[in-house]
Amino acid sequence: MKRLKEAQEALIVIYNAYNQVTSNPLADLDVNDEAALKKLLNTVMNRESIAHMQHKKALKESTELRSCIADVLLLLDDCDIKEIKASMKKATALAEEE
Repeated sequence: MKRLKEAQEALIVIYNAYNQVTSNPLADLDVNDEAALKKLLNTVMNRESIAHMQHKKALKESTELRSCIADVLLLLDDCDIKEIKASMKKATALAEEE
């Protein structure tokens, strides 16, 4: 699946960018391990929550990383959110024309 490969490549890029700017780098990344990705997503969300509770600004890369992880997880489950959104947009445009 082409979209999965693209999403995994994007995840690797943002993962490396995140590890460069954070004071506590994340563990090694396996873009094909669904359980590891879910654990990574929880870790990133927990870090954002802690930053929020300490009144610190969350890293910009954190939000992007969370989004990329979610995209890869959905694609691993054969669910392409971009395709769904495009279909919904097309259906909405057709409905508005009527």
